[in-house]
Amino acid sequence: MSNAEIQRGRRRAVRVVLWQGLLGAVVAAACLAVWGSRAGASALLGAGIGITASSLMAFAMLRHGEGASAQRVAWSFFSGWVVKVAFTVALLVVAFRSPKVHAAALLAAYVATFFGYWVGAARGGGQNTKRTFGVAD
Repeated sequence: MSNAEIQRGRRRAVRVVLWQGLLGAVVAAACLAVWGSRAGASALLGAGIGITASSLMAFAMLRHGEGASAQRVAWSFFSGWVVKVAFTVALLVVAFRSPKVHAAALLAAYVATFFGYWVGAARGGGQNTKRTFGVAD
């Protein structure tokens, strides 16, 4: 990948995380209003888990600069995915074992981060409309 493509990917990753944070905060505010402060805090925890997991994956995918080998990028993608899944499962298990966590609020905000991911990715600046049809730039 070129340096410009890497930078574009990083901007898109930031946009996704911002959308996740926005939707997580909306859910947390709704949980606070409906169920109280414990639910609001639990929702923030759920959103934080989702946002941190996405950030870990984005970092793993986009940490290499221009000229990285395909094998190195693929290994980073796979290892980043493993770390993301292990991190998410571990934090969800710890959270659900706590008697102070409002499970429904935590899950609602965690799921909202998926919608934030989809919205951020869909609004990621569109497709590159410049077509070269195999001709070098």
